[in-house]
Amino acid sequence: MLEETGVGYVLAVPKSQQVPHFGRIDHLFSQAPGEAWERRSRGDGAKGPRVYHWAALQISSVEDFDGEMPTHQRWALARRSISKPEEIAYYLAYAPLGHG
Repeated sequence: MLEETGVGYVLAVPKSQQVPHFGRIDHLFSQAPGEAWERRSRGDGAKGPRVYHWAALQISSVEDFDGEMPTHQRWALARRSISKPEEIAYYLAYAPLGHG
């Protein structure tokens, strides 16, 4: 519904979320090489900077939704705890072109 109206989003999803053409989102990121993860801050929290490892993969266009000239792009994102690397949160994002 959001995509139909052109509204961008970032949504937290479960690890079992299916990603078109890739399968489960947790399996997608479990195959990511070490260099796919970048150390990034989410800003300052009450105890200082909130730093995590992030990985992103652009998801291909969906012809039925995007048409011949897409205005938005889709992303699968993962945020991994640095101190507890087994703790990974997953997200799907939809953003105007040039903002991924």
